[in-house]
Amino acid sequence: YSLFEPRLVNIDFYYIHRTWRASLQHRFTPKILTETMLSRSNISQTDGYVFLDNNTFFNNYKITSATFSVRWSPFSKFLKGPGKVVEFEDNYPKFSAQVVQSFDGLLDGDFDFTKIGAKIDYQISRLNQSHTSILLEGDYSFGNIPLTHLFHAYPNAPTKETILQRFSVAGRRSFETMYFSEFYSDRLATLQVRHTLRPIKFSQRFKPEVVLISRHAIGNSSNQANHNRSYRTLEHGYNEAGLEVNKLFYGFGTSFAYRYGAYHLPSFGDNISFKFTFYLKL
Repeated sequence: YSLFEPRLVNIDFYYIHRTWRASLQHRFTPKILTETMLSRSNISQTDGYVFLDNNTFFNNYKITSATFSVRWSPFSKFLKGPGKVVEFEDNYPKFSAQVVQSFDGLLDGDFDFTKIGAKIDYQISRLNQSHTSILLEGDYSFGNIPLTHLFHAYPNAPTKETILQRFSVAGRRSFETMYFSEFYSDRLATLQVRHTLRPIKFSQRFKPEVVLISRHAIGNSSNQANHNRSYRTLEHGYNEAGLEVNKLFYGFGTSFAYRYGAYHLPSFGDNISFKFTFYLKL
């Protein structure tokens, strides 16, 4: 869905994986697109992480899984041509869902678990060129799942001490004040609202955009004792407010975010994120 995922620049939990996968996409109707995928991964740890499953400790393991995904765009408009379908009017809401089933014993797979996710993407556009985007996502899983495959809310705060040391590139839909490896969940719900104001026209070429952002996450995690590294859970609700000023210079802009609520940190500076943004329009 994107050319570049900025948050991967800052990630701090690494592992080695070698994955083989085969997938088949099928469009049942112009508005319904599905994908079925089979994959097998060999995973080995680089930082001493160990996972306990059925009284056995794993730091290297294999995961064999099947994935079924569907995206439904009921209000978009399509043109059907020879051998392809083209979306010529992008309308909302859009709905997507995914089910992942991992198999114990199939192709030497080590774990048996299920992950289910659903997402609603909605956008309200106005005549004054402002628009509001709403993204609601829910994830649920059952079975004993290693930390590498639990859900997270796309954190994007490097684990550094000062605000300037954490200065990096902001993500499109990531939690900018949430630190990497701070929270994991096997049940997770997130809500993100972005309100883009009308562009401020200083000249024909210089028209920056101001975006007001509100992000929220709630979740929980069971079987924490099966992981040899500690992490927090989100049962009290995580809250973040943000402000972006985009298109200041060749697609570059700035981003500010503040962490508040139940997971507000004692040091004021640890709750603040200051980064740059980059949006490439093709």
